[in-house]
Amino acid sequence: MIITITNNRGGTGKSTTAQTLATGLALKHKKVLLIDLDPQCNTSSTFKVKDSQYTILDVLTNKCSISDAINHKEYIDIIASDINLISYEKFINIDTDYEYTKHKQLSLYIEPIKNYYDFIVIDTAPNLSQLTTNAIYSSDYVLIPLLADIYSIEGLAIIKKQIDKIRQDTDNKNVKISGLLLTHYKAQTIVNQSLRDALYNVATQLNTKVYKNVIRDSVIFSDSQANNDVCLLRYPTHNASADYIGFINEFLKDMEDSKNG
Repeated sequence: MIITITNNRGGTGKSTTAQTLATGLALKHKKVLLIDLDPQCNTSSTFKVKDSQYTILDVLTNKCSISDAINHKEYIDIIASDINLISYEKFINIDTDYEYTKHKQLSLYIEPIKNYYDFIVIDTAPNLSQLTTNAIYSSDYVLIPLLADIYSIEGLAIIKKQIDKIRQDTDNKNVKISGLLLTHYKAQTIVNQSLRDALYNVATQLNTKVYKNVIRDSVIFSDSQANNDVCLLRYPTHNASADYIGFINEFLKDMEDSKNG
C-alpha cells in the first residue's frame, strides 16, 4: 500500500508525520519504505541518509536503479531526497494545468519493488508540484496533516482539486484521502476547538474523515528534529508520542477495514 503525505502549506507536521508513521508501522513489524520527495531533505536528515550515494533524483534521471538508492536502516528502508529536485521541477514542468503527461514517472520506478513492502510512505514538498502529482498518482491513499486554523481548512479545497483531477484525467481512479490529521493541536484554545468542529463538516464534503486521534503541540518535535531523530524513538513514553501511536493504530484499523470491504 502506498501512502502520500501532503499539504501545500508548510508547518503542518507533514515530514514529522511521514517519519513517525513509517517508523510506527515498522515497530508493528510492517516492512516499510520511506521515500523523501521533498527537496528540503528534512526526512533524509532525520534518518541520516542525506549524504547517500544515490537519491530519488538519481532514480528519476536514470542514473541508478531504485534498488541501488534504498538505504537499509534499523527499522525501515529509505530513499533520500536531493536539494536539486528543485531544478528537476523545471525539467518536468508542464505549462498547461493538470496535463498529466509526466504523472506516471515515479510510479514506474516504484512498480518493480512495491510488492516487497507492506507500506511505502512518500514525504512531499509543501506545494502541489509535478513531483507531488507523481506521488499522488502513485498512491492508494493521501494523508493530509493540517493545523486547526481557517487557512488550513480553506487550503483543503486546493488539495481535493488536485486529487480529483488525477482521478478524472489518469488511470488511477481509486486514489482517495485516507483522512485529515490535526497536528500541533492546543486543546485549551477555544479557536482550535471550534475549528475542529467545523473540520468534520469539511471532511464530509471531501468524502473522508478527521482522525479521532489528534497530535498535541509539543517541544519534542522540534527537539527530535534538532537531534535528527524520530519522536517515537527519542521520546517513546511522551504524551505527544502516544498521540501518534493512537493515530497509527487508528490508521491501521482503517486500512484493515478497507481491505476487508
